[in-house]
Amino acid sequence: MKNVFKVLGVACLSLLMSCNSEPSLQRYFVDHQDDNDFIAVDVPSSLLDKDGMELSEEEKETLGSIKKVNFLALKLNKELKGKYDKESKVINKILSSEKYETLMKIGSDATNIVLKFQGDDDRIDEVIVFATNNERGLALVRVLGKDMKPQKIAKLANSFEKMDLSAFKEIAETINIDD
Repeated sequence: MKNVFKVLGVACLSLLMSCNSEPSLQRYFVDHQDDNDFIAVDVPSSLLDKDGMELSEEEKETLGSIKKVNFLALKLNKELKGKYDKESKVINKILSSEKYETLMKIGSDATNIVLKFQGDDDRIDEVIVFATNNERGLALVRVLGKDMKPQKIAKLANSFEKMDLSAFKEIAETINIDD
């Protein structure tokens, strides 16, 4: 009987040690969803009216590979400067994980944008956009899908002017991105 408890104890200890205690992007979104300083929006792909848009079949197929978009933003003001700095560091630490590959970095004096992905070069399951602006705040976007193809996503990005992105425009207006 003692041996059974020893084996169970070792198994439980092994299980606990094998769990990754590193913070994840998904956990970050969940933890900040109810934080009143953040604006959090989950947009299912059903809000993207594929049939009502003037897109090619390939563009519609690519749009169909997107399942959900998670949006999280912290609008910067004097009271939130410390939180902005802290949260930016936390997000950068999460995104520095080896599981995220960098697609592109864009930067200027005030604004920095990094695009990352999770998956392999032929089939992406998650695209992440993290933008910081020292005057406006930060925005974190997760595009979740199944077998998204990088080259097709890039082509789709060039077709944004043809799409009905009213759901995203409303988000931008809510946080006054255009100010």
